[in-house]
Amino acid sequence: MKAGPMGVADLSDLALLVEVIEAGSITDGAQRCGISLSAASVRITALERHYGLRLLDRRHRGVTPTPAGEALAARGLVLLDGARDLEAGMAARARGLENSVRLATNSSAADALTEFLAATLNRLPNTAVTMVELSSEAAVAHVLDGLSDIAVVSSAPAGSACQTRRLWDDDLVAVGPASSPPRRPLRLADLLREPLVGLLRGSPLQDLVDRQAHAAGAEPAYRVRLPSLGAVCAVACTGAGYAVVPRGAARRHGVSPASLYELDEPWAPRHAVLVAADFSTLTESTAAFVRHLLEHGPAMDDEG
Repeated sequence: MKAGPMGVADLSDLALLVEVIEAGSITDGAQRCGISLSAASVRITALERHYGLRLLDRRHRGVTPTPAGEALAARGLVLLDGARDLEAGMAARARGLENSVRLATNSSAADALTEFLAATLNRLPNTAVTMVELSSEAAVAHVLDGLSDIAVVSSAPAGSACQTRRLWDDDLVAVGPASSPPRRPLRLADLLREPLVGLLRGSPLQDLVDRQAHAAGAEPAYRVRLPSLGAVCAVACTGAGYAVVPRGAARRHGVSPASLYELDEPWAPRHAVLVAADFSTLTESTAAFVRHLLEHGPAMDDEG
């Protein structure tokens, strides 16, 4: 394939490639982007001509990315995230929000930070916060790649080049049907013998539980998957099934002690960690946000 004139690929074409690869189909990718199949095919072909590389293997039942296609989509996602951050930042600035903080979190932190943000945003009136929910590993990578300024994750990442500050305990517990004490701690094997209530597929916390189940050679049986920890706690408390949630989330969402079970697993004890590539180089607005967050951490432990 002969390469065309070199230049920067159009972001909309990169977005189309990402959608096509995620959908596994040019037809479905085109629908996601709101364009016709013929237009999508022309743009993908033009993108391949631009780089002089085949990006997709076209099969009878869809498409799969070539190594070049995977590499371009991965770098394209970085550019797309940066472009969205730029647009969001300029829109916020136009409305008087001159400072911005880009924050990556895992599922537990996204729920826990609601209280912190409610208490803090009025103290930082000119600051806008952009949050993205990822696995702990991906959130740290976001920081090291410069896509987020800071991250709040569960447990310090091993071998990472980042700097960390401990925030609050973030142990995982089980929520289920109410029971009178005394009760023994539950193991994951106990839960896997029962119907489960969980978060949606792709949630970092639920992916952790599923990985542990698969490592034990079991397939979890979910009665329902829900979009928030609050919804999971509410349904699990009715006796509909067991759920694995952070202890702090159970407290925030009103789980009674009778429905709370200790989780006896080596991966259950955790603590929330604040991560930055270098705390000394944070902008003034992000540093102020961090100071408030570090002050808030001990209060979270006192309430746990």
